Amino acid sequence: MADTQFETIIKGTQDKCSSCGGHLYFSPEDQSLKCESCGGLEKIVFDHNNEKHNYEVNSEIKEEHKKFAEENKVFKCSSCGANVVLNKLDVATRCPYCDSSIAIAEDVEIGLRPDSIIPFKFGAEKASKLYKDGLKKKWFLPSIFKKSPPMDEIKGVYVPCFSFDAKSHTVYRGRLGRNYTTTSRNGHTRTHTTYFSISGARDFEHHDILVETSSHIDQIVFNGIKPYNLKELVVYNDAFIRGYSLEHYDQALENCKKVANSIMEQTIRNQILSSYTYSFVESYSQNVSLSEEKYSYYIVPTYSVKYKYKGKDYLTYMNGQTGKVGGGLPKSPVKITFFVLMLIAILAGIILLFYYF
Repeated sequence: MADTQFETIIKGTQDKCSSCGGHLYFSPEDQSLKCESCGGLEKIVFDHNNEKHNYEVNSEIKEEHKKFAEENKVFKCSSCGANVVLNKLDVATRCPYCDSSIAIAEDVEIGLRPDSIIPFKFGAEKASKLYKDGLKKKWFLPSIFKKSPPMDEIKGVYVPCFSFDAKSHTVYRGRLGRNYTTTSRNGHTRTHTTYFSISGARDFEHHDILVETSSHIDQIVFNGIKPYNLKELVVYNDAFIRGYSLEHYDQALENCKKVANSIMEQTIRNQILSSYTYSFVESYSQNVSLSEEKYSYYIVPTYSVKYKYKGKDYLTYMNGQTGKVGGGLPKSPVKITFFVLMLIAILAGIILLFYYF
């Protein structure tokens, strides 16, 4: 595929090639702006001084976000409902999810300016190859699909997410059970259970809990293409999104914070219980207090791959930094059935061996 397969988003008439005056777009392979006319490169300054903000409920939009709000507007796709951020000087572009025209201005405040961005690491041509390679690692895909996967459209879009940091102090208590077996002289085994109580207090630190806030990618789908290498985050610059789309965040900061808190609490529970040896949990409760809470608004690169297979539409996502392919793929009923039967056979063999010996 050609480098110019994406509809280039030009950020103002002043942003032209210094050699020929042509339009510039971000080239992942060069990690620079590239002229679509002469191929000349314009370097981008990579600033790694990423900022995190103290979390405050109902905090006002700060001064540094006002210019971003003045220069950009949210547009809504009339077909699938995706909200896309466009500069005030942009011409109408296409939706990164359904390829429909985006022409309806959404009456919403643009809100926060992204703090940091992970730029795309590869273009569409390499994305196509990585996508096909990624499918080879999927077990339950139809064989024909794996050999020649259809790809009607592949588009790059920056997905918005909030990152949260915090320190936690947790007071907990519970009752765990531990099973053990004994064998009598005649060879019969019996299972016994002992119970023991646990309690205590633990302190943890939580860093970069990512919560997506896309209208099209939910947290489960997002987890399927993670992780992202956050060491490659750089301070947001409009130059990185030229040639790509930027989706506007779909959930308010406070809603994402609730999701992050839930993730932290589950992590705390798992870490505490992992410090004990047990067979099952009879009861458990914990009281979590958070402090030094911070957040940052990141945008991360994804490729959306749209295709039709056996009359059904599919939309799959791929990590635009690592090439990891997510879910949303067709399944082979034959392979799934064979796998289940194989598991049943293995389980039956283990049971027979257990009773035999």
